[in-house]
Amino acid sequence: MSDISIPGVSSKYNTSKLINDLVEVERIRLTNMEEDVSALEETKTTWRQVNRNLGNLQRSAKSLYGFENPFSEKTAASSDERILTASATRTAPFDEYSITVKQIATSDRFLTPSLDRSFRVESGNYTFHIGDEIVTLRYRGGTVDDFANRLSTKGEGLIKATTVRDTPDTQVLMIEAVPTGASNRLVFDDEAITLGLQTGMMREARSSEETISLNNVIENPKTVSGTDAPVESINLIEDGLLVKPQSSLVLPFDKTVIPEEGMVLEYRYRTVDYDENQLTPAQPPGPLWPDVPAGRFQGIEITGTSNAIDIPDGAAWAPPERVEDWNVLNVESSNGTFRLPHLSSSEGFKLVQVYANQLPADITAILLDNRNTHRGIEIADIRLFDPNRQGNLEPANPIGNAGDALIEFRGIEARRPTNSINDLVDGLTINLKRASSDPVDLSITPDTETAKEGIIKFVYNYNQLLTRILVLTSDNSGVIDELEYLSDDERKNLEDQLGSLRGDISLNQMKNRLKTIISNPYPTRAGADPSLLAQIGVSTNASSGNSGGALNFSKLRGYLEIDEEKLDGFMESEIDAVKDLFGKDTSGDLIINSGVAQAIDQYLTPYTQTGGFVSNRISRIDGQIDSTKDDMSDYEKHLEDYEADLKRQYGTMEATLNQLESSSRGLDNFNRQQNNGG
Repeated sequence: MSDISIPGVSSKYNTSKLINDLVEVERIRLTNMEEDVSALEETKTTWRQVNRNLGNLQRSAKSLYGFENPFSEKTAASSDERILTASATRTAPFDEYSITVKQIATSDRFLTPSLDRSFRVESGNYTFHIGDEIVTLRYRGGTVDDFANRLSTKGEGLIKATTVRDTPDTQVLMIEAVPTGASNRLVFDDEAITLGLQTGMMREARSSEETISLNNVIENPKTVSGTDAPVESINLIEDGLLVKPQSSLVLPFDKTVIPEEGMVLEYRYRTVDYDENQLTPAQPPGPLWPDVPAGRFQGIEITGTSNAIDIPDGAAWAPPERVEDWNVLNVESSNGTFRLPHLSSSEGFKLVQVYANQLPADITAILLDNRNTHRGIEIADIRLFDPNRQGNLEPANPIGNAGDALIEFRGIEARRPTNSINDLVDGLTINLKRASSDPVDLSITPDTETAKEGIIKFVYNYNQLLTRILVLTSDNSGVIDELEYLSDDERKNLEDQLGSLRGDISLNQMKNRLKTIISNPYPTRAGADPSLLAQIGVSTNASSGNSGGALNFSKLRGYLEIDEEKLDGFMESEIDAVKDLFGKDTSGDLIINSGVAQAIDQYLTPYTQTGGFVSNRISRIDGQIDSTKDDMSDYEKHLEDYEADLKRQYGTMEATLNQLESSSRGLDNFNRQQNNGG
């Protein structure tokens, strides 16, 4: 039974091994095709990395001369960042400013006295006005903490309430307006008024508003020296009272007023300019002497003689000297006079607010002394009042009052509702921190650090591309060994690619062309210095390749290096020339047509653009991969057919051999029987 052989199932001739060996020989071609695909995939990956390096260099080059080049970036530096900080955009002009922060913008902040922890807020509609905005909280009642949280959530961005435990058994409630500015006052309404009175946050108003009646002033006008003011020197008009040039006027309150804490002296003014030619008095005529007539007496003609007295020369007369004085307003008190903020030229009315802590203990009048020879001052709406007063109520313990920011900018007072001011100078944003009597110097200068970072990025991407090309086109492992900054993975990647494109002429041409672009001179507004990258501290530094007689090959491969001290010097003194070195419009058509960055961008475009050199190279590789994979698929089918054919042929062969063996055994048996019978 052991000799039984079933063709296709078992074989005493070991045909299965013969078939497998024959198929494996035939499979060698498929294996070669698989290796070809793998090699093509690696080449494709290599070209993608080259394309990535090209794109990085092109983008960094374009960023150095395009519309958003870093040489146009600006920075704002404050001499005291505790008082104000600033930021500048590209549109800001290079300049220096002196700014005095007289007051910062503030918001209303009202505080309660200590409340018992068990105090509860009743249900109701709690309404608060913040400027033109209204916040209404429909509250069902609860603890002070709960009320504060719900009010802050309801009025997010407009009103904020917080509680603080001042003792283990008591707490205080603070309600504040979030927006700053005098126009954003916090006003209680509906049940909020009741809450304010119950908690002691609000109280019956104690201060009253005091005003100066301009109609009463005009009835008996007095100068600051106490004399009657000439009627023609003042003019009561619809908007206010005009005091003409070189005139003065006392503006008295009806009684002595006391500026209490939180009160504000407020008035509006504007300036009226006059034609100096009309205001200048005519030249005085001087004395005139009549001519003495001639006469005859007894036939004798008698003639007069000229005047023996010298008449002054009219040419020696000069018009009055021009006077310009912005310190026009003062307050009068029992302790003397105190100066109010100086004025500035304004065709429209300006609002001025002076807080009680900047005023004397009492005030009897406003003194307007206009010594200007060519300018009138119109004043209106003078009042002393408490801005926190709400009808018959006022905050009992205000810890902050709504007020505008007030700064002096180049001698001009500017008022804004917020502490972030971005409309004084185009492209400049000023952030106020605190008030100070000391002026702060603010300078807008080129942002050299940002520009320097752009150059460093350009140099880095250039060296990365150069490294890639050197590795791909060379078998010298020293190229990789010189790169001490590489990580283990980066080093392994480069070692795998070493010399993989050594026969590619295009990469060597690219390397040589980039080196030429880097070393070429370019026109700048500074002339010949600088006209080369090496002059600003960006060079291959090949000249320093020798050290003690040993040749440093890494210095000769074309890598760029930066001399930061030299570069910093040019960035500080000749940043516009450095900008020209990377990109410059030499034809006046507003198109950059010269410079290192422009030349590199222009050179690399045919390589990196869609349908460009690298893109086409990768597409061709993809085509080769697809074609090879199609061949592999066809060949795999061929192998299947080949193996099946071998199995069929060897099966037929085995069956034939088995039949022959069976016939041979039959003949042998027949012969033995014949021999035995004989």
